[in-house]
Amino acid sequence: MVIDESVFFSLTHLPSQGAPFEGTIVDDWKFDYSRLDARHMVYNDQADMSDRLLAGSLTFDCRIMHYIIVRILLPRSSNLAQASEEDLILMWAFLTGHLIDWAHLIKYRMHKALWSNAPLPYPQLVTFFLHHFQIPLDNEPFVKVERSFAIGAGAVTSFGYRKDMDGQWLKKDVQPPQDKRTPSPPPQRDDSSALMHEVLSELRGLRTYVGERFDSLDGRIDAIDARFAGMDIRITQLKEDISYVRQCFDLPPPSS
Repeated sequence: MVIDESVFFSLTHLPSQGAPFEGTIVDDWKFDYSRLDARHMVYNDQADMSDRLLAGSLTFDCRIMHYIIVRILLPRSSNLAQASEEDLILMWAFLTGHLIDWAHLIKYRMHKALWSNAPLPYPQLVTFFLHHFQIPLDNEPFVKVERSFAIGAGAVTSFGYRKDMDGQWLKKDVQPPQDKRTPSPPPQRDDSSALMHEVLSELRGLRTYVGERFDSLDGRIDAIDARFAGMDIRITQLKEDISYVRQCFDLPPPSS
């Protein structure tokens, strides 16, 4: 099957503007592109710059970009978790706004798949071409589009990300940021609480005052008891003295 450019463009509706990228740096980009700078653009903060470029080392946006590259734009069947030099150049072009001739790139990729047993890319475009030439497909195997093929929250979760309470995607092992809002001041004490506090303070002071007064009164009572005890001893001694005098002078006992 030979497809000329007019049929190709009419069926694919692909733009033909920008650099004719074929997997390596084109001449127009040589003065702008730096492999080290490109790595700095796509790496996350925890990535090892000296190691090979893996998909898990990319920033969140570049991780999604790489997922689209290896599954849709430049589909491949292996090494999906590794970012090749070709992937790095494409991501650099996206981030820096360099235009790519997608019609030229896709034709180039489809032409490379002509060797024996090579995986056939862009099955949807191939189906367009077969329908255009009225080639029967009734006996061809049909592959249903599964949910796992869709690029959605499930795919992002498989990258090792989770969505927080604010709807932001974070690494699963990253703790959510602490709430930096100004803490609310403690509740103000109302008038009734202040009054109760004052009453309790007055009661404590009164209890102390009364206790001290009772301690002083107990001391005075003890002193009076001691004095009365002394008087009892003196009265008893006086009675004995009077009785002795009466006996000496033979006086009659006092009348009752």
